[in-house]
Amino acid sequence: MRGAVVVGTDTDVGKTAFSILFLSAFAEHFAYWKPVETGDSDTETVRRLVPGATVFDPLARFVEPVAPALAARREGRPMPGVAEVLAAVPRVDRPLLVETFGGPLSPLIDDVLQIELIRGLSLPVVLVTSAAVGAVGRSLQAVRAMDSLGVRPDVLVLLGQDDPYAVEQITRHLPGLPVVGLNPPVGEWAPEPAVRAAVEQQERLDTVFRAVAARSPTRRPPDEGFVVLDRQTVWHPYTSLQSPDTPLPVVAAEDEFLILSDGRRIIDGISSWWTILHGHRPPEIMQAIRDATYQLDHVLFAGATHPHAVELADDLLRSMPWPPGGRVFYSDNGSTAVEIALKMAYQSWCHRGEPGRTLFVGFENGYHGDTFGAMSVGRDPVFFGRFEPLLFRTLQVPVSADALDAALACHTGEVAAVVIEPLVQGAGGMRMHTPAELRAIAEVTRTHGSLLIADEVMTGFGRTGSLWAFDQAGIAPDLVCLAKGITGGVLPLSATLASPGVVAAFDTPDRAQTFFHGHSFTANPIACAAAVASWKRLQTRRWEGDTKRIEAFWERHVRPLAAFSGVKDVRVRGLIAGVELDVPGGYLAAVGAVLRRSCLESGVLLRPLGNVLYAMPPLCTSDESLVRIGDGMTRAIRACGL
Repeated sequence: MRGAVVVGTDTDVGKTAFSILFLSAFAEHFAYWKPVETGDSDTETVRRLVPGATVFDPLARFVEPVAPALAARREGRPMPGVAEVLAAVPRVDRPLLVETFGGPLSPLIDDVLQIELIRGLSLPVVLVTSAAVGAVGRSLQAVRAMDSLGVRPDVLVLLGQDDPYAVEQITRHLPGLPVVGLNPPVGEWAPEPAVRAAVEQQERLDTVFRAVAARSPTRRPPDEGFVVLDRQTVWHPYTSLQSPDTPLPVVAAEDEFLILSDGRRIIDGISSWWTILHGHRPPEIMQAIRDATYQLDHVLFAGATHPHAVELADDLLRSMPWPPGGRVFYSDNGSTAVEIALKMAYQSWCHRGEPGRTLFVGFENGYHGDTFGAMSVGRDPVFFGRFEPLLFRTLQVPVSADALDAALACHTGEVAAVVIEPLVQGAGGMRMHTPAELRAIAEVTRTHGSLLIADEVMTGFGRTGSLWAFDQAGIAPDLVCLAKGITGGVLPLSATLASPGVVAAFDTPDRAQTFFHGHSFTANPIACAAAVASWKRLQTRRWEGDTKRIEAFWERHVRPLAAFSGVKDVRVRGLIAGVELDVPGGYLAAVGAVLRRSCLESGVLLRPLGNVLYAMPPLCTSDESLVRIGDGMTRAIRACGL
């Protein structure tokens, strides 16, 4: 058992009184912690009345007996948020009784309710209320409100004079919820009366204990022990099974920070593999997810639809440089979005009577995902060389309109589509090309009658300085692949957008020409709700200022690294800053591990692409965190001794 969290239906209903009774009965088994206090100290009361208990000091204590968020504001001090509280949970060798303040819907900080902390603790919940008149109504209201927000109490405690009728009614309306009446000592509390009251009510307290124990997981790795179990059970992506680096034990996240099990706050300098767009756990996206779960979990998208998928599709198509008539095909990750685009491109030519267009053209250093079609057009020898015998035929050319022109001229009538990451080739080393070059590539593609697929999985949603990277070139791709930031990075979702010209090839009553493709979780309603919320945040245009601010910082603080003797190149665009070191080995360069470890020592998570150290933080990243990222990159490069 890991413990329990004590929640009240409101202020002054007896949470501390219950905690004292419970600890008096189980002092040897439980420790006590109240993370936030205002007014008189409940922590000191527990220490005085249960002298044998292990009691931890609060994370924050405020003098004025008002709501903690208000008390913090009046004292000019920060109020800890969910992540800070979770990171500060005491490390103890026994179950922990965590007492909250006020009610579950009391404000924790100005825009977050305490229910978020209760959910984040992931502990069994003891709901305490006064047995005074109105207990039934208070109890039903609190339980149903908590239920609607995804937290189900495990036991309800009525504190005060026994009321069998209240117990009967609550049990009738909340079947399955244990209801226990407890009587605190009358008059002035002291250690002896508290112990005596606990002894007299041991059977009732045992009922609470059993209810709490019933939901505690039977098998859970101890603190930090989950990292050991990870080594025995988990296969991490792009990681050797004999990797010398221990995975980071991440227990919480907010804004640009990852919080580790030891309380450290690490700056997520790569947006968790380019997914987190606005920052970790944006309130409006998290609320949209909660709201969506109250309505619909999932429904097949073949022959059914739902509002969020339709709204998102309309929003995305309106942002494209196409006339009406385009369509959105949903899937779940960037690689599958690219696979869908490849299949659509080829099948559209088949419908036009040109089945011989079986060739695709990709660019050197391009990366489009790890499925077979995506590997074929990416063709990276390190990532995919082992699978070369299984990949279909493609052409690889330099990122050059002239090179593409020559290749297409040699394969007239054979090329179905050209696939490009607009402006920035991500996994290939954050290699960049100009909008002018991208525009020339698009013109060459159009001249030779091929389709153009823009892989905006990494570059989209404002990361390069415009909503879509291809916007800067003033072009109109035939197919656009989106993923990663589409939900703000919170949930997996992707989309392949088809232009009206591509759609027209499939607009036929001949069922044999249907696009036979789909996934079980296509257009998952909860993910679509998150994406709609993220899109609404993008429409405020705040991202433009943040992208310019971060790009300007890179120009001032990272661009000068080009003067270092061991630096081959520095590349900056939008949220992205890349520093290529002049060492052999490319992606397999040993210097990558040195760079990563050095940055972690600076409190910054970066994952170098071999000899390319890069940063791509979320839009919300503060100037202070940018300084830490820039300083960390500088120290890391110096640590390589170049």
